Amino acid sequence: MSIAAAVLEAVRTETALHPGARASKVGLRIGEVSGVEPESLRFCFDALVSGSDLDPLALDLELVNRRNHCRNCGADFAVVDYNFICTECGSFETEPAGGDEIDLSYVELEEP
Repeated sequence: MSIAAAVLEAVRTETALHPGARASKVGLRIGEVSGVEPESLRFCFDALVSGSDLDPLALDLELVNRRNHCRNCGADFAVVDYNFICTECGSFETEPAGGDEIDLSYVELEEP
C-alpha cells in the first residue's frame, strides 16, 4: 500500500507543477526481483484512487526482466530460468545488473 501511496504523491507533485492539468495515467517500471507483486500493487493503487481527487487515474505497469552483467566479456543479458551463465561467452563470472528497480516512468497529463 505504501508504494501505491508514494506513486500517488508523486503524481500530485507533478500535477501541481501544471495548474489546471489533470493526471490521466501514470507509468511504472517494476523489476521481476523488486519484491513487488504487480497485481497487489494494482489493487492497492485502484483502492487509493477510487473516489479520490485523482479518480479515474490509470496505472500502466511495465515489467522488467532480471539482468546480469558478465565480468568476462562485458555483456548484459536477461536471466531466464535462473540461468546466470553469460549468453555471449558462457562465463560463470556474472553479477546482477538490473531487474530490482521500481521506477516512475511517466505521468500523462491532460490540459484543460
